[in-house]
Amino acid sequence: CSSELMTGSPDRRPEVDRQAVMAAKRRQERRAWHRLAEVRGWTGGHRAPHRTIGLTTDDGVRLAATWLPGPSRDDPAVVVVHGFAAHRRKPAYAFLADHLAATNHVLAIDLRGHGGSGGRSTLGADEWRDVHAAVDTLKGRGHERVVVVGLSLGGTATAHALAKGLDVDGAVLVSSSARHWDLSLPGMVTLDTLWRSPLKRRVWQAVASFRMVDPEQIPPYGDPVELVADTDVPLLIVHGADDAYFAPAHADELAAAAAGHVIVWHEPTGFGHAEDGLTPAFCARLADAVRLVVSEGRFPDR
Repeated sequence: CSSELMTGSPDRRPEVDRQAVMAAKRRQERRAWHRLAEVRGWTGGHRAPHRTIGLTTDDGVRLAATWLPGPSRDDPAVVVVHGFAAHRRKPAYAFLADHLAATNHVLAIDLRGHGGSGGRSTLGADEWRDVHAAVDTLKGRGHERVVVVGLSLGGTATAHALAKGLDVDGAVLVSSSARHWDLSLPGMVTLDTLWRSPLKRRVWQAVASFRMVDPEQIPPYGDPVELVADTDVPLLIVHGADDAYFAPAHADELAAAAAGHVIVWHEPTGFGHAEDGLTPAFCARLADAVRLVVSEGRFPDR
């Protein structure tokens, strides 16, 4: 070898999740009608054994949910909380719940204003009540070991629920923001434009089949970095390098603010945002992490 080759700088190309990149390519190739069918619930749903149940929050909102029993009565229970403008039966979220149900009991909920649930979305201000209702349902059925997996808006709702005293063994925040209304990335700029325009908001809600309050009616509440500082529940924070809505620094801010045990998984390019990264490999790794936090009180490193 030449001395130039031996002393040259190392290859610093960014790590890439090839499975996630392939999944992203397939998503890009789907036609608009296919994406519309997914978001409206015309396609998707669970393949694992399941049944539909209903929950009621402490403020009287009726939530639709799916119960997927695990292999054994003594298995831990996982609550799956989807992102904004989605629902529990959307293919990626259903796939996650199905995969987790191979080793855990799973309760997948539709947040208020989404899917089959009543009420209107408040972008995280009141959704903590939905997470509490799900955990209370599991506890009421005798499931004492519970972990919550929240993605995007579901992660914000989970952080808010933790600050309100949610009693769980661990929580996973996937593609969650550290601060409200951070408009530094194009994805959030687009969402903010849609939220702020009454006409665009009505059209968007009609097409995507969700319901939200007017932005000016959203009750104020703390940023997620403030919320996670109020809990010592073990946290796993997952964030993609190519998230189009929240920069990876959001994960680091959440981790720095957390009061208890916290692990960050910085996922490589290809993971994207929330449901984008729910590949078989990631879901398997997440299932293992759930089992570890329940048994040892800690999440594994990536």
